[in-house]
Amino acid sequence: MNVVARLFGRPTPINPADVVQPVIDGVVPIGSVEWRQRAKVAGRVRSVRIQPWSGVSTLECTLVDDTGGLLVVFLGRRSIAGIRPGTRMAAEGMIGEQRGQLAILNPDYQLLP
Repeated sequence: MNVVARLFGRPTPINPADVVQPVIDGVVPIGSVEWRQRAKVAGRVRSVRIQPWSGVSTLECTLVDDTGGLLVVFLGRRSIAGIRPGTRMAAEGMIGEQRGQLAILNPDYQLLP
């Protein structure tokens, strides 16, 4: 046993969810976005589904943070590499509405570590 372990006890494993993520410029909390305003949000993908929209397959992701959630909709897409439940991502675009929920359609997006 090394000196640090003897002085401070057994090291506590690091929980990946507790690691502070890098700050992304311009990101606002999802709970503060407003309809018909441009916003950049970041969070974790809670769910992904394929939903038809006017006969075209559409990928819908529910993106959540500590303040709320919204839909991120990719029209005409059945999948996007790297986007699945648990993925951290940032999305930017005009806040609109899809089936009564706030949504960003065809956003600029970035997958986060």
